[in-house]
Amino acid sequence: MDPRNHAKPALRQRLTAPDDGAPRCSPQPTPARPPPVLCLGMARTGTASLAEALRILGVGRVHHGLEIYQKEFNYQWRIINRAADATFPVLPTYTGKPFTREQWDEVFGDYDAVTDVASFYAMSLIHAYPDARVILVERDIERWHESISQVMKAWEDPWQRRMVRLLGPIAGSDTGKASLKFLMGWTGSKRAEDMRKNARAAYIRHYRDVRAAVPPAQLLNFQFSDGWEPLCKFLGKDVPDVPFPHVNDAAAYAEFLQTTKIDFLKRLVANLSPLVLLLTFLRFVSQGAAWGISKCIGYLVHLVAPERKR
Repeated sequence: MDPRNHAKPALRQRLTAPDDGAPRCSPQPTPARPPPVLCLGMARTGTASLAEALRILGVGRVHHGLEIYQKEFNYQWRIINRAADATFPVLPTYTGKPFTREQWDEVFGDYDAVTDVASFYAMSLIHAYPDARVILVERDIERWHESISQVMKAWEDPWQRRMVRLLGPIAGSDTGKASLKFLMGWTGSKRAEDMRKNARAAYIRHYRDVRAAVPPAQLLNFQFSDGWEPLCKFLGKDVPDVPFPHVNDAAAYAEFLQTTKIDFLKRLVANLSPLVLLLTFLRFVSQGAAWGISKCIGYLVHLVAPERKR
């Protein structure tokens, strides 16, 4: 006797379901998550204040670059780094393949609003999320340039760039590499030394392009002096009975730098084996001998010195 005939009837029915013409249930597509609110006012235009305001309004998770320095967020910086290659033709690593919504969702898919770092990728995000609401905060260009120059000037030191390139992989950090790429890409600079010079033109171009690309019904041109009302109306939120928040972008960035330096150093020490230390030392010697070594030591001292002063 064929042993298959002894199979349990229920199992046999599942294995040999008759073609009775009965309708079959097809898997239901998962509802698409609403796109995040795109806060595309440039970095250093009050992005930390806007992020705090959105949290007060109950928007949910708000993405800001100052809050993703920890090791567990490095996967985001790797994607942000790849996005730079896909977005900015001036970069030698440019691929010419625009980032898709699915790719951006790897970073922003779990967030309800994005700001700060996202502003450098404004046009890519607008194309990826064409149904998103956009909030645009514009600051006086000269005051903005003075503020953003604090960020860009540090990258003009070739040894800082070399340190990031050599030590970043050892520390398991892509933050510096990605940041330099999108700063150069957004300003259209082939050299880091040109970023401050090109920043004003990039700023003007940024706001012009965003306003031209976003339908008026999806765009809020917002000034902090306007208070809660226009922001709440745009987002469909009740006006809260608290003052509009004010976070000092420069002070927040200075604190971010100090925190990331200490975090970077801890990760570097944790990952640094004697062999890697020797190879790194020899590489520095080959690229600058004693002067390079002194710069290396100076950079490491700079990482920890501010902490000792606290």
